Amino acid sequence: MDALSARAPVFGHDLLSLLQQMGGKASVEALRNAAAGAFGADAVYGNCHGDRFSFHEVLAFLASRGKLEHRGDEVSLGSLPACSGH
Repeated sequence: MDALSARAPVFGHDLLSLLQQMGGKASVEALRNAAAGAFGADAVYGNCHGDRFSFHEVLAFLASRGKLEHRGDEVSLGSLPACSGH
């Protein structure tokens, strides 16, 4: 079992909620630092289907779903709402 599958994940909607608390827009570094403070520097991220991601992988996943916009060094909330959570 590798490190990504060994931990319980932080769900993508939790990361989106954190970004919302930050005003809906932040630098990738600011969001990464806020996520490390909220969830731990070694947090593993996941989705409702059981996929596991690193921090940068979850940003790409959320962007591919329209839930996050990732342009250069900045992220902002996307046009599609997050899931309802757990």
